[in-house]
Amino acid sequence: MGAPTFMIKPPTPANDIVIIQLQPPPTLRRESGVVWIASPRKKHMQHRIKTRSSENWGDLFRLSNSILPAVFAPCLVLTAWAALVCVFYLVSSIGFLKIWGLPNSVLLITILGSAMSLLLVFRVNTAYDRYYEGRKLWNTVHFQIRNLARFIWIYSASATKEDAARKTSAMYLLIGFAAAIKHALRNEPDHMYDDLGPYIQHVPGFLPKDLRNVRGLPIPLEIIAQLQCFVNKYCTAISSPASMTISALTDCLSSLHRIKTSPIPDAYRIHLKQTVVMYLISLPFQLVASPLQWFTIPFVFFAAMTMLGVEQIGAHIENPFGYDPSDLPQDEFCDSIKAEITQLINSQDSDANSKEWITPCSLEIEFVDPNNLKKVTMAAISAHREQLLSHSVTNGCHGYSFDRLVSVHGMVAKLVGARRLQAEV
Repeated sequence: MGAPTFMIKPPTPANDIVIIQLQPPPTLRRESGVVWIASPRKKHMQHRIKTRSSENWGDLFRLSNSILPAVFAPCLVLTAWAALVCVFYLVSSIGFLKIWGLPNSVLLITILGSAMSLLLVFRVNTAYDRYYEGRKLWNTVHFQIRNLARFIWIYSASATKEDAARKTSAMYLLIGFAAAIKHALRNEPDHMYDDLGPYIQHVPGFLPKDLRNVRGLPIPLEIIAQLQCFVNKYCTAISSPASMTISALTDCLSSLHRIKTSPIPDAYRIHLKQTVVMYLISLPFQLVASPLQWFTIPFVFFAAMTMLGVEQIGAHIENPFGYDPSDLPQDEFCDSIKAEITQLINSQDSDANSKEWITPCSLEIEFVDPNNLKKVTMAAISAHREQLLSHSVTNGCHGYSFDRLVSVHGMVAKLVGARRLQAEV
């Protein structure tokens, strides 16, 4: 399906309004000499909410998409450290730690454990808030794109081939906008990706021959500007609600950029990691003199796996726009938007008559209130009777029967009743 080219004239001092002109539409197929970059995709991860609690027990033995592989090496190092502490304390021949009388009270665990729990909980909650807000913003983007697609497809004219091509081109921009957001959040500013370039190649500066964005604006903002120009020029009937939808898309874009560019402060992140490691290093000294003794080694391993895992989860989900398995499935979001817009473009024309699917009543049958008709008819008969009487007195005519008018009214009432019964059936 072809997409028209929009030519934008540079603003001049006399006229600072951007003018859009329609050019012959190119094709969306790969042109000779044009090589689109294959868009990198995040590894597909099945996202589903389990409806039965018994299904969750299978996660106990899952390593795929688990945080354990990311923290396994540090856990082994800390476990080896705990083993050395146990050897130097419990083995009598080399038990110099016991001779030195290193701290061996569990009171430190109680004091620091509460503080560590609060720090880790705050870290994960902050990161998950960013993750969940990113998901809500993508849902808002999807919703507003649906609204804008409806406005463009229904309210913009399609009487001529140029109008239809212009409308289709604007719909392509909606597909390109979703893909442009995805690539911008992944630090991929190029416009030559195969899920973006073919849908914005009719915009000046994003032609296949252009190796970079010559206008300098971020691609999503450039698409927003093009959509606003289209709405102002070709959708004047709904320019206000359509402009509000475009403003909502701009707000979502700014919010997504805020999440991406506002990481957890370095001071908090570094201090938390240092505190967790120092706590785990000192943990064997607190436990080796307790009844645990040699069981200190596995205890330290599970403690390290828990604390380092929670801290690492916060680091993974604070930026949910990358390629990690736990990141948001942005490729699937864009595929869903593309499928909906494409299906709408390939559907029946928006100006088609809708009477054929309104059933069971026919729109040609008029519903008439018999009581109201009776009042109107009697008033007309009375006025006509006075006119006849006046005419008879003036001209001496006595051959017209008033009973005939009453019989005509009865026939009209019966006809209306029959039509009403037919409409109800």
